[in-house]
Amino acid sequence: MSFDYCSEVIKDFENALENENYYDVIIKAGEDPDIKELRANSFVLRVRCSYFERALSNDWKEKDDDGNYIFEKKNNSAEVFQLILRQVNNK
Repeated sequence: MSFDYCSEVIKDFENALENENYYDVIIKAGEDPDIKELRANSFVLRVRCSYFERALSNDWKEKDDDGNYIFEKKNNSAEVFQLILRQVNNK
Protein backbone atom coordinates (compact mmCIF):
# COMPACT_ATOMS: atom_id res chain seq x y z
CA MET A 1 0.00 0.00 0.00
CA SER A 2 1.50 3.31 -1.02
CA PHE A 3 1.80 6.42 1.10
CA ASP A 4 -0.25 8.33 -1.49
CA TYR A 5 -3.12 5.87 -1.14
CA CYS A 6 -3.06 6.14 2.66
CA SER A 7 -3.01 9.91 2.36
CA GLU A 8 -6.07 9.79 0.09
CA VAL A 9 -7.95 7.59 2.54
CA ILE A 10 -7.15 9.97 5.38
CA LYS A 11 -8.45 12.88 3.32
CA ASP A 12 -11.63 10.90 2.55
CA PHE A 13 -12.22 10.32 6.27
CA GLU A 14 -11.58 13.98 6.99
CA ASN A 15 -14.05 15.00 4.29
CA ALA A 16 -16.67 12.59 5.64
CA LEU A 17 -16.17 13.97 9.14
CA GLU A 18 -16.53 17.57 8.03
CA ASN A 19 -18.95 17.31 5.08
CA GLU A 20 -22.46 18.23 6.16
CA ASN A 21 -23.92 16.01 3.43
CA TYR A 22 -22.81 12.94 5.39
CA TYR A 23 -23.54 13.97 8.96
CA ASP A 24 -25.84 12.13 11.32
CA VAL A 25 -24.52 13.60 14.58
CA ILE A 26 -25.40 17.08 15.81
CA ILE A 27 -23.30 18.40 18.67
CA LYS A 28 -24.68 21.44 20.47
CA ALA A 29 -21.68 22.97 22.20
CA GLY A 30 -21.48 25.95 24.53
CA GLU A 31 -23.94 27.85 26.66
CA ASP A 32 -26.50 30.51 25.81
CA PRO A 33 -26.03 32.82 24.00
CA ASP A 34 -22.99 31.14 22.44
CA ILE A 35 -24.42 27.73 21.50
CA LYS A 36 -23.15 26.43 18.17
CA GLU A 37 -24.09 23.29 16.32
CA LEU A 38 -21.37 21.07 14.93
CA ARG A 39 -22.12 18.22 12.58
CA ALA A 40 -20.21 14.98 12.17
CA ASN A 41 -20.43 11.48 10.75
CA SER A 42 -21.15 8.77 13.34
CA PHE A 43 -19.30 6.05 11.40
CA VAL A 44 -16.08 8.03 11.37
CA LEU A 45 -16.45 8.96 15.04
CA ARG A 46 -17.15 5.36 16.08
CA VAL A 47 -14.23 3.92 14.14
CA ARG A 48 -11.77 6.48 15.45
CA CYS A 49 -12.75 6.83 19.11
CA SER A 50 -13.94 4.38 21.77
CA TYR A 51 -15.86 7.15 23.57
CA PHE A 52 -17.98 7.77 20.49
CA GLU A 53 -18.30 4.04 19.84
CA ARG A 54 -20.07 3.73 23.20
CA ALA A 55 -21.88 7.05 23.04
CA LEU A 56 -23.29 6.40 19.57
CA SER A 57 -24.63 2.94 20.29
CA ASN A 58 -28.03 1.86 19.02
CA ASP A 59 -29.38 2.49 22.51
CA TRP A 60 -28.70 6.22 22.30
CA LYS A 61 -31.92 7.89 23.34
CA GLU A 62 -31.47 11.41 22.03
CA LYS A 63 -32.24 11.53 18.33
CA ASP A 64 -34.11 14.10 16.31
CA ASP A 65 -36.98 13.41 13.91
CA ASP A 66 -34.49 12.72 11.10
CA GLY A 67 -32.65 10.06 13.13
CA ASN A 68 -29.60 12.23 13.88
CA TYR A 69 -27.81 11.66 17.19
CA ILE A 70 -28.01 14.73 19.41
CA PHE A 71 -25.24 15.63 21.86
CA GLU A 72 -25.57 18.62 24.16
CA LYS A 73 -22.15 19.61 25.47
CA LYS A 74 -22.78 22.82 27.39
CA ASN A 75 -19.52 22.50 29.32
CA ASN A 76 -17.44 22.74 26.11
CA SER A 77 -17.25 25.63 23.70
CA ALA A 78 -17.75 24.91 20.00
CA GLU A 79 -14.09 25.75 19.41
CA VAL A 80 -12.94 23.18 21.97
CA PHE A 81 -15.25 20.52 20.58
CA GLN A 82 -14.03 21.21 17.04
CA LEU A 83 -10.49 20.57 18.27
CA ILE A 84 -11.69 17.30 19.80
CA LEU A 85 -13.30 16.27 16.50
CA ARG A 86 -10.13 17.15 14.58
CA GLN A 87 -8.04 15.13 17.05
CA VAL A 88 -10.37 12.15 16.63
CA ASN A 89 -9.96 12.41 12.87
CA ASN A 90 -6.17 12.74 13.05
CA LYS A 91 -5.66 9.99 15.64
